[in-house]
Parts: sequence; C-alpha cells; structure tokens
Amino acid sequence: MKAASIRRASMDAIVAQAEREFPFECCGFIIGDNENSVEEVRPVANIQNRMHAEDAAAFPRDARMGFLMEPKEHLAVMNEVDRRKLVLRAVYHSHPDHDAYFSATDRAQACSFDPPAPDYPAVVYIVMSIRAGKFAGAAAFAWDFEKKEFAETKLTVE
Repeated sequence: MKAASIRRASMDAIVAQAEREFPFECCGFIIGDNENSVEEVRPVANIQNRMHAEDAAAFPRDARMGFLMEPKEHLAVMNEVDRRKLVLRAVYHSHPDHDAYFSATDRAQACSFDPPAPDYPAVVYIVMSIRAGKFAGAAAFAWDFEKKEFAETKLTVE
C-alpha cells in the first residue's frame, strides 16, 4: 500500500484553500513527477452547491457535506498531467466541522467510473478536517489491492 508524502508548500496550499472555502468542502489534485522534483497543487472548483440547487433529489447533499469536481477543470488537470508527462500524486478534499476520515461517500466518489475499484488506484487520497474554519488535522488513504478497500496510510509532510 502506498504511503503519502507531500511537500510542506503543498500542504500549506491545500490547508489555505480548505480554510478559505469553509464552511464548504474544497477539492483538488496534487500532481508531480516520478523523481519527486516537481510537485504542484491544482485546486478544482466544487460544484456540489450548484448541482444540489439544480436537482436536490439527485444531489441531496450541498457543499457543506459533499464535493463534486467541476468536470472541465478535472479534465484540464488530467490533460496537463498527460501533456507534461507528470503523474497524479494525490486527490484531496476537506471535511468542514468533521474529522479527517474516508467516508462511504468518499469511497463512492473515488470509485465513480467502476464502483468496485478506484478511478485512480495508485493515488493517495488526502482528507483534511477543518473545524470552525481552521485546520484540525489530515489523514491519507490508499487503495489496498489485496483487501480491495481504502485503508489509512501514513501521511508525511516534508
């Protein structure tokens, strides 16, 4: 199972985004290269509030309890990864006024293309707890290929 290691600057950027977007969930990606000489944060707009307003039956949660990445921004990051020959290193999101855990909703979202398996099985998923608008902690989760489930893994900030 893959451990998570990100740079202090990346952690600071995603924490700042999560605090700025509180009381709503934030989301995005961390991209980089295999040699760990490049690591960049790519915030993505959370369109959960818009989708909830348009169709509350299909999207019962608003952005205080869920996130949905804006599809064009999501695709733009994937295209950038391909164009620059980088790798997707992490998917991140925040939990406003909740702990940093990988919920059943998080798992379903991570496995949206093929529900039994994650869309990005080699990627670490980082969840940040933001309480009263301030960072309270983070946890990382990786796909366990043997158990076919996400499991918490060590998160190192360097």
